Amino acid sequence: MNRYKKLAGLLLIVILIVYSLSGCSGSEDNSVGQGEANKESEEVKEVIEIKLSHSSPATVEDKLEAACQEFKRIVEEKTNGRVKVITYPASQLGGEREQLEGLQMGTIEMAALSTGPLPGVFPEIMVIDMPYLFSSKKVAYEVLDGPIGQEIFDRMLEKTGVRGLAWGENGFRHFTNSVRPIEKPDDVKGLKIRTMENPAHMAMVKALGGDPTPMAFGEVYTALAQGVVDGQENPVSLIVSMRFYEVQDYVTLDGHVYNPHILMINDDFYNSLDPDIRKVIDEAAIVWKDFERDFNKRQTEEGLRYLEEKGMKITELTLEQKQAFREATKVVYETIGKKEVGEELLNKILNAVKEAESK
Repeated sequence: MNRYKKLAGLLLIVILIVYSLSGCSGSEDNSVGQGEANKESEEVKEVIEIKLSHSSPATVEDKLEAACQEFKRIVEEKTNGRVKVITYPASQLGGEREQLEGLQMGTIEMAALSTGPLPGVFPEIMVIDMPYLFSSKKVAYEVLDGPIGQEIFDRMLEKTGVRGLAWGENGFRHFTNSVRPIEKPDDVKGLKIRTMENPAHMAMVKALGGDPTPMAFGEVYTALAQGVVDGQENPVSLIVSMRFYEVQDYVTLDGHVYNPHILMINDDFYNSLDPDIRKVIDEAAIVWKDFERDFNKRQTEEGLRYLEEKGMKITELTLEQKQAFREATKVVYETIGKKEVGEELLNKILNAVKEAESK
């Protein structure tokens, strides 16, 4: 009897030991499982999302969204998916002014904007908005891709906390209206012309005798259709993509301002990234610049033919006619150039333009 009690006791001890070991094993397995889950969770958290906004149409048939999609492709491929870029075209995150504010606050990581909203926080940007400053795209590229372009970016960063990555292209801006052809400065007199919220552009229209009417880009078509304004001024590509030809009869190819797009990034966000990711973004920005400029060239050439097909009357100014517009808007160099931008920076860009033209 005692022998059976001893055997029963031993059996109980063995069962307890086995149970204990299996419990430990289960605990270890669970620990490993949790470890893997935590690791997977950490990997998910490592994916960095970049919101990239702009105000141009939400189609890759337009230069800006197409270029942003190219930027997205390069960044995501070269970071092996560590960075995800989401584009927000067509002013989905607000007008350009709201997008710029979002950039400064860090609620938007990146944007591709025109110079339109910048003068409110960075008046020096208007140095490239001087009327008839650039005689050709080649001259504009030479100046903006050179030391003066970098100096403007440096000044912008210091004043706004927004880093300029590359100068893209919105294009030479031209007048359209639904009243009469514009062939000489007097033809602008009395016309209500929509402009960007840019004092240099408004001063230019005023110097020509027009009534500058600033408004958000997304509101322009309706304002033209309802007769709130008589005309507007934009590059050919946007006249086409925004279908302004439906509500405007005349376009004058005067090229009064060369208007770039700027690929921008919140500087605090940029500096929070690993150096290898910053390098990818910098490299992709250069591709974005070249892609967007090439696309705009094609879009402009095709756009002029399309506007003619749609019945718009196109006026291309002679050098003599353009000189009359240049003379009529010289006052902007005094009122905006010297007083708002500053004589030092104005002289720097004028010298850079002269040097580029000599090449």
